[in-house]
Amino acid sequence: VRHFTRGHEFVAPSGDSQLPGWLVEDDNELQRYKREQGYCRTIEDLCPHVPAGTISTCEIVAHPECERFRLYTLRERLIDVEVHNVPPPAAAAPADAERVALTEPLVPQQRIEVEAKSGRQRGIFSSTVLAIEPSQIAISRPARLQEAMALVVGDRVTVSYQGRVSKYVFETAVRSVREGRVDLEPPGTIGIASRRSPRVPLRDSTVRVRRVEHGGEELAGTAMDASIQGVRVVMSTALPQWERVRVTVSLPDGPLDVDGEVVRVERLGTGQIAHGIYFTSLSPDDISRLRRLGG
Repeated sequence: VRHFTRGHEFVAPSGDSQLPGWLVEDDNELQRYKREQGYCRTIEDLCPHVPAGTISTCEIVAHPECERFRLYTLRERLIDVEVHNVPPPAAAAPADAERVALTEPLVPQQRIEVEAKSGRQRGIFSSTVLAIEPSQIAISRPARLQEAMALVVGDRVTVSYQGRVSKYVFETAVRSVREGRVDLEPPGTIGIASRRSPRVPLRDSTVRVRRVEHGGEELAGTAMDASIQGVRVVMSTALPQWERVRVTVSLPDGPLDVDGEVVRVERLGTGQIAHGIYFTSLSPDDISRLRRLGG
């Protein structure tokens, strides 16, 4: 997490060009480097897995967490480039080249997620785009399990969908509600979802997941990353989508104990299962702690 606060300032010191300027200029950090932790080029920070007083990479010290952290920061930089990059004119690209727009438009039959941030049904619901019209977007009635999302004209909702380049998000209002169908106002702007609530990688963070709808059965897992929206947890047991749970996550400043629901389930190549758990009961203090987590 400390890496995000550096601002990537790399001013080479006069004594050792392999170390960043901030490390030499900060006496406390330099002492930590000499006595406690070495410098890892992979995450561009001090790392407890690198021997004190040495410079290395995660490949040399065989620590996959550092590589995952590096890939995360690389992805964030690519998104920054994507956001600020101006697409070249059509004539600048070869005729047979595939062009990917900055914002990939919605298309009929596309799966979307509809999020209500207030009210009794706060949470994420699944839906499908039925039709795209100039004056409105028609979607199926958002639902999860056997529960339909209760919407009325004028309600504000957040819609997100996955494209080939990124995940996109926009806010809109309900225009009309019919049987099995909801009409939404066309969005003014569409943004990249990851900029709204960036995920922060967690190192060796344990998680307890209590299945409140199944007698309180408790499972253990590992948190890969977290944000103000939720946490990604890897476990050996698969939970069904939309199951409500109670999650306890080990954060640097102590455990975070909140209610949540499973919104995504993904089987990994290792045989483990990754679960996207959406927080549904964050207090103001919980939100402050998660914001501090990102630096």
